Amino acid sequence: MKYCARCGREFEGESIFCSECTAAAQHASPYQQAPQYQPPTEVDAPNTGFTVLAVFFPIVGLILWLIWKDKTPLKAKSCLKGAIIGIVVSAVLTILFSILGVILGFIGAASSSMYYYY
Repeated sequence: MKYCARCGREFEGESIFCSECTAAAQHASPYQQAPQYQPPTEVDAPNTGFTVLAVFFPIVGLILWLIWKDKTPLKAKSCLKGAIIGIVVSAVLTILFSILGVILGFIGAASSSMYYYY
């Protein structure tokens, strides 16, 4: 019996290439089991695109981290890093714009009150 080395299908007849995935045949004795098909594993690498997406939408980064933390930890870590950066940047900008608003409010109040004394 011949089995495909890549997908594990049994060959029919005397063919030497798999009709399913075009891989070469592999001879097996009747006492050996056919090789089990193993799906290709997903490549785990940090992804800049997901990091940038998570910076602008931190909740998406947190959700992707929760989904991928066990299967692809490096990609999940890049999403989490982007989400943390997005949260920190938005907090800093909120504080800065609040301070700027208070300062401009005092300047506006001080300049408008000068006209009442003349």
